[in-house]
Amino acid sequence: MFYMFYTDPNTGRSISFPQAIYSAFGLIFLQGTLSFPEQWYLQALFFILPILGLVAVVDGVVRFGTALTNKQARGQKWQVAMASTYSGHVIVCGMGRVGYRVALELLKFGREVVAIETDEMSRFAEKVMSLGIPVIFADARRQENLIKAGIEQADAIIPCTNDELANLDIALDARELNPNLKIVMRMFDAELAARVEKGFGIHSDLFLFLRFLLGFCLVFD
Repeated sequence: MFYMFYTDPNTGRSISFPQAIYSAFGLIFLQGTLSFPEQWYLQALFFILPILGLVAVVDGVVRFGTALTNKQARGQKWQVAMASTYSGHVIVCGMGRVGYRVALELLKFGREVVAIETDEMSRFAEKVMSLGIPVIFADARRQENLIKAGIEQADAIIPCTNDELANLDIALDARELNPNLKIVMRMFDAELAARVEKGFGIHSDLFLFLRFLLGFCLVFD
């Protein structure tokens, strides 16, 4: 608006686009560089922009203070930020005994891992964090949490919680978000596993190894 409509009340000259940007930033921080305009809508901006600037500064200070005092929130934001830098990684859902073992095996093979766990008091989650693995404390059945873990850039996901229906739900959501994703799914019910295997046309040469590792699992290739 400054670039399009402002004219200096003393000289009648307009300003360049960089000057307009600089002037707008100056007003936000109470450092006006332009003479007070004659147009009423630009006069309104001269009052509104400083107020918006103050609101933004106060909001930033409050958020920063909250982040400093809320260690849990700060830690989770850091974990999500770390996960966002990963690509071609493996997402392990469920940091129980099995999930922990799976994460360790993946690290041995030089794979990058991001974990999702619902229990913030999980002792295994704390152990994997000490190994440099980002752990997001959230429900992996919600797509927004899979996105936080970088599902769209991930190479594979391993839902290995103690709830086989939750594992299936996670697998379906993950495949919807990333059609090229490889999925290893832990299941307990052999009959249900066979039906899922038949329905999805699952096949893998690593089936026996993974069955030994996870108890009973399926691989979506």
